[in-house]
Amino acid sequence: MEKDTKQEKEIMVDVEKMVSMAEKERKKYEKDDENTDKPIIKRKKLIIRESLPPPESISVLPTQPIIEKSDKNLEEMPRYNETFIEVLERLSKLMSQQGDYIRSRAYTKAGDTIRNITEDITSVSQLEGKPNIGPMIKEKFTEYLETGTLRIFEREKDKPEYVLSEIYGVGPKKAKDLVQKGITNIAQLRERQDELLNDVQKAGLKYYEDILERIPRSEIDEYNTLFKTTFDKFATPESRYEIVGSYRRGAHTSGDIDAIVTSDDATMFPKFIDALLEKQVIIEVLSRGKTKCLVIAKLPNHKTARRLDFMYTSQEEYPFALLYFTGSKTFNTVMRGHALKLGFSLNEHGLHKKQPGKEKEEKVDQVFTNEKDIFDYLKMEYKEPIERIDGRSLVIQNGAILPTAKPVFLNQRKIKSAPADLHSSWSMTDKDFNAAPLGRIEISNGLKHATTQKIKEEKPEKKTRKVKEPKAPKAPKEPKLPKDPNAPKRTYKKREPKEPRDPNKPKRKYTRKQKPPAEPEKDKEIAKVFLTAPIPEPVNYVEEIIPIVPVIPLETMSSAKIEIKTKKTKEPKKRITKKNNEKIDIETNKEKPIKIRKMSNKTEAKKHIKSFKEKGITVIQALTEQQVTDIVVVANDAYYNTKKSLLTDNEYDIVKEYAEKKYPDNETIKQVGAPIEKNKVTLPYNMPSMDKIKPDTGALLNWMGKYKGPYVLSCKLDGVSGMYTTEGDEPKLYTRGDGTVGQDITHVLRVLKLPVTDKKLVVRGEFILPKKVFDDKYKAKFANPRNLVSGIINSKTLDDKTKDLHFVAYEIIHPLMKPSEQMTLLKSLGYEVVQNKTVDALTNESLSELLIDWRTHYEYEIDGVIVTDDNMHSRKEGNPEYAFAFKMVISDQMAEAKVVDVIWNASKSGYLKPRVQIEPIKLGGVTIEYATGFNGSFIETNKIGVGAVIQIIRSGDVIPHIKSVTTPAEHAKMPDVKYHWTDTHVDIILDDLGEDVGVREKEITAFFTGLSVDGLSSGNVKRIVTAGFDSVPKIIKMSKTDFESVEGFKSKMIEKVYTSLHDKLEKASLLEIMAASNKFGRGIGERKIRPILDEYPDILTRSETNEKKITMLKAIKGIGKENANAFVEHIPDFMAFLKECGLEVKLSGQVKPVLENKLVEMFDTNHALYQKHIVMTKVRDKTIIEGLAKVGGVLDDSIGKNTFVLVVKSKDDVSNKTKYANEHNIPIMTPEEFIDKYF
Repeated sequence: MEKDTKQEKEIMVDVEKMVSMAEKERKKYEKDDENTDKPIIKRKKLIIRESLPPPESISVLPTQPIIEKSDKNLEEMPRYNETFIEVLERLSKLMSQQGDYIRSRAYTKAGDTIRNITEDITSVSQLEGKPNIGPMIKEKFTEYLETGTLRIFEREKDKPEYVLSEIYGVGPKKAKDLVQKGITNIAQLRERQDELLNDVQKAGLKYYEDILERIPRSEIDEYNTLFKTTFDKFATPESRYEIVGSYRRGAHTSGDIDAIVTSDDATMFPKFIDALLEKQVIIEVLSRGKTKCLVIAKLPNHKTARRLDFMYTSQEEYPFALLYFTGSKTFNTVMRGHALKLGFSLNEHGLHKKQPGKEKEEKVDQVFTNEKDIFDYLKMEYKEPIERIDGRSLVIQNGAILPTAKPVFLNQRKIKSAPADLHSSWSMTDKDFNAAPLGRIEISNGLKHATTQKIKEEKPEKKTRKVKEPKAPKAPKEPKLPKDPNAPKRTYKKREPKEPRDPNKPKRKYTRKQKPPAEPEKDKEIAKVFLTAPIPEPVNYVEEIIPIVPVIPLETMSSAKIEIKTKKTKEPKKRITKKNNEKIDIETNKEKPIKIRKMSNKTEAKKHIKSFKEKGITVIQALTEQQVTDIVVVANDAYYNTKKSLLTDNEYDIVKEYAEKKYPDNETIKQVGAPIEKNKVTLPYNMPSMDKIKPDTGALLNWMGKYKGPYVLSCKLDGVSGMYTTEGDEPKLYTRGDGTVGQDITHVLRVLKLPVTDKKLVVRGEFILPKKVFDDKYKAKFANPRNLVSGIINSKTLDDKTKDLHFVAYEIIHPLMKPSEQMTLLKSLGYEVVQNKTVDALTNESLSELLIDWRTHYEYEIDGVIVTDDNMHSRKEGNPEYAFAFKMVISDQMAEAKVVDVIWNASKSGYLKPRVQIEPIKLGGVTIEYATGFNGSFIETNKIGVGAVIQIIRSGDVIPHIKSVTTPAEHAKMPDVKYHWTDTHVDIILDDLGEDVGVREKEITAFFTGLSVDGLSSGNVKRIVTAGFDSVPKIIKMSKTDFESVEGFKSKMIEKVYTSLHDKLEKASLLEIMAASNKFGRGIGERKIRPILDEYPDILTRSETNEKKITMLKAIKGIGKENANAFVEHIPDFMAFLKECGLEVKLSGQVKPVLENKLVEMFDTNHALYQKHIVMTKVRDKTIIEGLAKVGGVLDDSIGKNTFVLVVKSKDDVSNKTKYANEHNIPIMTPEEFIDKYF
């Protein structure tokens, strides 16, 4: 980007291609901008000014380029920065409305990348290699520039889910639910709103059309005058108020109104809101809390209602909140990036100095009284709100010495994104900035713009240094010899004297003899260089051709004991070809001994397979190497030679990957495919498999370091691999078999009718059925398309099913060509070619996005993306290193993973809760092996079992949970114990709770921890139960001598536990004993029992019938029918428990006075927390728990509308509870903040 920014550049923009888009914008904003209304349509040429004009010249929407009419005719390229950002924002919003938060996040990150680009983007090609911008996004940009819209926009805009999600308070999930209930438009919803919507959603529906309409600046001026008049009535000298957002930046219209209030008197904020309610300016309160109030308002004598957000902030944070919520989003992003590079974290709460390797940030020790102080501290020229347009607005002060805080990069700490409430602007993470090309910020005067220029680094000529004359080889670094000294060697070493050549055998390698024969030691030296140094770009490529050898008679394969012996294989020759003098290596498929895989017990292997499918990975882990090998061999045989697989693809991958990792030297496990049982033929060319890459490691970067690209990406088809050759006199067709020996199925060519040309080609492809064909014709009879294809190919006869078979080509084995050239040639010759594309850069995110897209929209089943370096590579034995299969979707906080087991654990109430075990993956820098399975219904409905593929999400430190199921298992893995369902068919309960040792231990532990007995946590309880004291009554009656028999209990521990046990029991009230006993069932604890005892303190001993008692309890507020039934039903159980424990004294008539004293005498009813509901998540603070008990506060397990404060371990935590709190304006505090404020 040119530095000379004193001269204003005028860029002519040809908008003929965007007339339709401009027409939409004109209609949308015709009331807002009289200067750029019709001229936008009538004039073909406009000028975009890069300078920052004075406020009075602004005549466009905020964050857009400043558009002025001009008659100048400069022929320069249009600037697309803002256009691309708008497209990405629409895509992100659309994905969010669809519930696809992973793609939404991807588009948001791409938008942040573009916001951080200060130079003009005039072509999509400029985005090549930019972080977070993959090929799919670039294709969308190209489509938008060509058509003025995207197909996905046109397709989705009329869908009812999209329309309904535009209603305030209706999210993607609710919108889908409404559609499922028959709602397809706004009119239908209005008819059924009382049935389907809550109060907030009803308000959003009532003012749906009003909220969507933009607000003219003149109307916001009226609101501003009214607000200031009202505000001044309550304001102190230190109080301040401001409308922020696009209005403060001088916009002609806004989507809603955001106002920020601060004062040294916190009570003035609720007074201000109450006054607006009293004036009936606020007509609907959507949400109200201590610091936020979201409302719908309407001015007197105005017909249109508007959305308003009020926020209260401390005086210390007010300048930062003002800066943050003013925007623009692009300016904020670049400003935050500038702060990050200086080692500071900037958000709406303040400026913090980042601590390398530490989670906690240190707040900058300086007072900021206004926005200018923030600009000055960061050595930036102050910009008025109207000037904060984009990254070009950021200018460093002339001669500034920047703060010296050390920048913190990605490997030191990951920074969370800015919150999404109100108008979230600073959303880029450290990762985004560190991933961007390093640049420098130019220091300038006046209106000069800060620009980022890529710093070119001189890269050393690594190849030149590496391939220079090598040093004499050292003994320890000599190339390793093969394990079998008799095995054939394909090296460049000198061979033993040759035997006379058999004239019937194929000729060997031919190479040009250009130099005298090298000496043996020199050969070793050359071999060492060849093995250790990178190979420069070759001029002549090596091709290894494997000719057909005679078919092995079936008789030789009839017995597993047969061993076929052949003559010793000689080393290939090197000679000169006369045709083109090129050096050629030719590898022939010689008559090698065919290995017959021995199996100790095929029946036993099938039993193990069945057990694995039912019980999970622990079955495989308990087997010997031979038993695991048998499973792989038997599964391969069934997969390749029969119509029915024993394992699904994912189940097989689990076993195979476990075996390869556990037994890396097992050659049988390494082999791919299975021996063919009929029409066997040695394939003319080897057909290797493809290595899989683990995207949760650094494997991709390592591979890209070796192969620089470009890269050809293609679908990994899930069918049967085959080879089609036209090299001989007649075309031939083969299946892959085990990669070396396949099956001749040339008879199928009569139906497939593949191209026959003069070109002698060997083509590799996939036999496969289209998804639609399978669904329409065969789904009822066959488990999956692949099994059907295998059956068709293995059939001796051709029937109607064969006509539905497709051969999709994806590789030319011979002659040697670049992968991209292969695809082009195949298409020109009339082959059906696999879906593919060529790219210059790769990331895990772009490959994940492509895999999801192809998997969803391609007509064939796929199970991955094949990535191939687009250069010519010689074919060698084994899997190619220049290509790999990408099969696992992964992003910052989401990944796909295979389920290896579902573990069911019983709670103290006997509820069986599922824990889903997955193959270990790294997500957010943490290795994940388990995810919560929620409940029995979730596992059953989604068929989560061994081999299922699930998408898991991990946000912050939240326990990973399952977002969706990509591929269900054949069967859900349910508990292997006797159980029954709850009435709602959501949870599973053990049939016999008393017989389960784990449940007993949890119940005992809960009782003693509930009474705060020292030393009786789960570990010690387990030891006591092992010693024979396996119930609460037995432990209560233990003597000190009894405790001596418990493992690990010494005199000090015994004294501590014994004393605390009897002390706590003596002081415990009946209420506490009842709650701790867990005898009344799940969900009936102290919070439910307290109101019952308040109303009927003698309920346990009353003589009324059960029916009468239930009626009495149902009349108590908060006690429903289910609670009443459960409580009365379990009274006899608790009375028996009390008697066995010897605690009948707790039933004395002193219960009521004790309770009343707790409620009246012990509690200060004027305390701020009296009868307030507090929820703690991921933290249990003893000070808070004891404090609430003293002041009459209520500690809840679940969050709800009555929750007063949510206490979290860290403000960075993200969970369903924090989301709910943010949505309902419930204050979120750390334990330290809560204690400091209330105790």
